[in-house]
Parts: sequence; C-alpha cells; structure tokens
Amino acid sequence: MFDRQSYKKAARNQLKGRWGLPIMLCVISFILTTMIALPVSVFDDAEFLTGAENMAYTTLSLVSLCVEGILTIAILYVYLRMMHTTEKLTFDTFLTGMERWASGALGMLWYSLWVFLWSLLFIIPGIVKSIAYSQMFFILAENPRIGVRKAMQISKIITQGHKGDLFIMGLSFLGWGLLCVLSFGIGFLWLMPYVNMSFTNAYAALKNMAFMTNKITPADFAPAN
Repeated sequence: MFDRQSYKKAARNQLKGRWGLPIMLCVISFILTTMIALPVSVFDDAEFLTGAENMAYTTLSLVSLCVEGILTIAILYVYLRMMHTTEKLTFDTFLTGMERWASGALGMLWYSLWVFLWSLLFIIPGIVKSIAYSQMFFILAENPRIGVRKAMQISKIITQGHKGDLFIMGLSFLGWGLLCVLSFGIGFLWLMPYVNMSFTNAYAALKNMAFMTNKITPADFAPAN
C-alpha cells in the first residue's frame, strides 16, 4: 500500500537535527544550475540563431542537462544514506555521490530524451512517462553500475499502478510551495529537503512492494552487461 502520509512523517523525523547538509545542497544546486542556465537564456532571447549559435546553444543545453543529472544523483545519494542511518552526514557524503557522475549525466540525457519523445504525442503522455521513469535516479544512485536503460526499465516496473500515487504526492506539497513563494523563495531551502526525503521513502516502499509481489528480484539490480 502506498502511504504518502507515512513517507512524509518519516521524512520529518529523518531530517530532525540534520537539516544543515540538505539546505547546503539546495544552495549549491541553485547556484550551479543558475550559472549554467544563464548562458542558455541568452540564446533563448534571440529571435534568430546562426549555425554556430545553434551549435553553441545545443552544446550548452546538453551540458546543463548533464550538470543537472550529476547533481541529482549526488543529492539523492545523500538522502538514501540519510534514510539508512540516524547519524549526521558530512559534505563528504555528497562528494561520494558525485563519484557517480557518469550515471547521473547519462541518466538525465536518457530520461530527457524519452520524456521529450513522449511529449511530442501530447503533454499528458509526457507527464505519465516522466513519473514512470522518475525512480531511475534513485536506482542509479544506489546502483551506479546498473546502466541507465536497465534502471529505466526497473523504474517502469516499480511504478506500475502507483504513477497516480506519485503524482498526488507531488501535488500534496503545492500549498507549501505557495508559502515558499510568499517568503521570497527562502522557504524552499526547507521544503526541497522535505520533498526529496519524502520521495526517497516512497522509492524504498515502491521497491519493497515490487520485491514482495515478485515484479523484481535483487538479481535485477546486478550490473548491466
């Protein structure tokens, strides 16, 4: 049974007394993604692009996706560690997660490609598939050698019958998001760790439910050939 309230309650307990590192990671992620996004936005404002400018725009966009993927994997690695231990974690935990940079970069490129292709059909299929593929980043953070294709397949399996649950869980944070906007964005420093920790708990529950129903086995997490 998917119980979003229990995942959120557990997240609050897991973060208690350990907000420092998650908040720091929010700041780092915001600074780095903003630095990458600014050059891309210059091309977005241009009415026409030359061949060289198109090439630069494409390159910067791909770099931006790679950076986002690397940060996502490293940050989720921290939350997975927080889920499994009650000890305070240090910045070294994030650096260990950064060692999974290749899985993060390739995973984000592969994820973005397939969500884009499904979105060409219509916005709703794109949303559905983005949820179906969403757990691949947790899978890669736990199993960096598994391969992005295999991680995506496992994500599709463990989200079967629960995509609506994940969507509603995301909506359940909307009210907090509006309050964060009223705080000039400062509140997001606390909201994002809460969201990330809650979805980390949801991932663990989805994986365990898939194990219990024999949809997947531990052998499925073996490194890809």
